[in-house]
Amino acid sequence: MMSQRVTMTTSEMPNNSLSWEPLRLTHLKPSFNNNEVALAGCQDLWHKFIIFNAANHKMPTILTAVIVTCEPEVLIPVMYKMENENKCVFLAKCTLVAIENLVKQNLTIMLPSGQVLYMDIVLGFLDTQNLMINPSKAVTHALYYRYEPAKKILNLDNFENDKNLGPMYCPLSAPRVFLFVLRCAKMGILGNARDMKLPVRELSLRNNGITAIMPYEKFFNYHLTKLDLRHNKIDDVDYLRYFSEFRITELWLDGNPLCTRYNTSEEYIQAIKLVFPHLQKLDGISIGVEKKFVPMLQPHYLGDGSRSGLIKQFVKHYFMLFDQEDRIVMHGLYDTDAFFSMTLVTTSNYVHRYLSRLVANNRNLLKFVDYAKCHEFLLQGPERIINALRRHPITVHNLKTFNIDLLHVGSRHAVISVQGLFSYKQLPGSRMSFNRTFIIVAKEDNEYCIVNDQYHIDNAPSIVDNKDLRQEVKEVPIFKPTLFSPSEKEQLLGFLHELTSMNLKFCQRYLEDANWNIRGAIINFMKSYTVNDVPPEAFR
Repeated sequence: MMSQRVTMTTSEMPNNSLSWEPLRLTHLKPSFNNNEVALAGCQDLWHKFIIFNAANHKMPTILTAVIVTCEPEVLIPVMYKMENENKCVFLAKCTLVAIENLVKQNLTIMLPSGQVLYMDIVLGFLDTQNLMINPSKAVTHALYYRYEPAKKILNLDNFENDKNLGPMYCPLSAPRVFLFVLRCAKMGILGNARDMKLPVRELSLRNNGITAIMPYEKFFNYHLTKLDLRHNKIDDVDYLRYFSEFRITELWLDGNPLCTRYNTSEEYIQAIKLVFPHLQKLDGISIGVEKKFVPMLQPHYLGDGSRSGLIKQFVKHYFMLFDQEDRIVMHGLYDTDAFFSMTLVTTSNYVHRYLSRLVANNRNLLKFVDYAKCHEFLLQGPERIINALRRHPITVHNLKTFNIDLLHVGSRHAVISVQGLFSYKQLPGSRMSFNRTFIIVAKEDNEYCIVNDQYHIDNAPSIVDNKDLRQEVKEVPIFKPTLFSPSEKEQLLGFLHELTSMNLKFCQRYLEDANWNIRGAIINFMKSYTVNDVPPEAFR
């Protein structure tokens, strides 16, 4: 029946040289006539999908449910938006079979929660001339930046949020989309040699919401040895048997539900090795040494990994500013009511004697004689804190020695502990260790400020690998602060507007030309104004 229906309407199918009228399939009467079949079967047209009662659901939930409903056909949504508080829309090019699958489901989709949403489809809404997006080329372009040919690393972490995908939604959690992406990888990496396997040694698939990997095609050659699946939704190692034929020696599964299924680490290791018999390293730990009672240690503990990007960015940014010649650049890091305290270990070496002369706010409670100073040395407010830090000697921190632990996390705050090694620039050969505990909270413009900073300085451990200290001789990159946040830009615009009486449009133009340097913008304005080069519309 299907081929007969398509054959009947082939002559009616639109192309770039003919005009056509879009047709609407509605959930109120989910049916297909010959004209609708013709439009649905045309590969050069974009169809518009309208989802009702979508207000209380997030975009990934809705679009993934639509993609799964269309399986085994592939549907790649683009241009998703909320048209009103009740209705969302997106566009997609897909096969006739995909549309038929939706019609057979009465144009309904079921969410993971069990709730049913209804949809309408406007067939032939746009042609490729009006919306020139090629999903295959867009995915191949994104993969170009994610493949390292020298090291043979294919990084597909958090793929659906890749900026190079533009308005496309491409979740690897949908099996058919995952298959589509791997095919694009073959096309982009191998070109016309599509019968060959992908030359990949390391495959990273972190943070993709993957529940299972079961493609029916063979994509990777036998060189694949490292697999990173952290922070997905895999609840059974059997869902990874696709990789059992490879000689996987290193595997990461942190942050998956399957990790909580086992009572002991031995049970966990044994279950994983049934699928990956060549495994030597699991979740960063060398396995096969558990009988020697070697404790399982990891350099960082970052919870479920959802805040790892924020934490690493904060730590790197903070210590780069702390190591500057003048710590005045740290203004803005501390909240208006932030607290700071510092303790210094008591030793008789020359470093301690040097610090004791410079650092007057040592709050070591075990060494206090006058306990009234407990409150005096608990500094509050960014001015007091930064002024105190500016009196400290210039430091060089070694980021490679850092251990970072996420002690607590909430929706708008995090407690972070950082330990590591550093040295003082004025004291060649000085080696010290530190421990800092930060409490950071979210503010406007998606920025974070420190509300509490506890700083402890100690001597470096007596056994320190010299390799860990090589980085200390490198120069610290010079930090040039720039105002980029929307609230800061708004303040600059208002200031320039009041000063010059120009409208906001021209104020923004002068600030952008000066890279948001207010002094430069004022100088440029005065130069233009004195030669009568500011147009009258600037003051309207």
